[in-house]
Amino acid sequence: MGLKLALAFAALTLTGFAEANQKVDANYFTIAQKRIEEVKTSAMGFEYTEEVDQKNFGWGGVTGVPDPIGDAGRVIAIARDLVALGEEVYRLVDHGRPHNVTEYAPISVVPRINGQPADVFETEGWRAPTKKTYKVSYDNLYNVTVVDFKYSVVYSYGGHFNGAGAYLTAVQIIPEYVKTLFGFDFTATMKLGGIQNQGTRNSPIAGATIIMEYTISNILQAVNQADTYFITGQGGFKKL
Repeated sequence: MGLKLALAFAALTLTGFAEANQKVDANYFTIAQKRIEEVKTSAMGFEYTEEVDQKNFGWGGVTGVPDPIGDAGRVIAIARDLVALGEEVYRLVDHGRPHNVTEYAPISVVPRINGQPADVFETEGWRAPTKKTYKVSYDNLYNVTVVDFKYSVVYSYGGHFNGAGAYLTAVQIIPEYVKTLFGFDFTATMKLGGIQNQGTRNSPIAGATIIMEYTISNILQAVNQADTYFITGQGGFKKL
């Protein structure tokens, strides 16, 4: 009798699941467009946005700026004249919630002296940290924004060692806020894409590629995307 009851219960559960699947709104769960806007501040102190990128897919709380020089972290990349220190991958958003990035060492790109990274605390001449803020939005086929993510790219540049070079420190991406609608899961990570010397061997200019990776998923699909930024020790900044 117990076995028959269990089988009947299983049949009812499968029937209910099938009926629920039939009611899934494909238009709601289909990602149609991704937009990236830079968040700027007007002379009056009001925030406004300027669109910097948009992708059509073809289907019908942390704030503040870190100190310029902090914990240097471990070696994560080596070039002929440069060494990158910090954490290679940062988890920024985990299942729709901002991750605590303060537990990671931000990225620094410093000179390589006799095969070893120079001590960040022996560098000088750093400029005040620069902060650029962006908003990423994903829309479904109803043109409803299902994921809204705001983050800031922060870095300090211009540091030199023994009077030469232009290096980077405190490079990281800070999640400001994230909002997801029911049924959507969103994850974001930052990682170092690579380093290069934009100057000469005697006076290196650090260059770092930072990659922002997103994954948005639901019961129908999963979309993986990446945005790339290039930063130099002279303050150059470009979205690639």
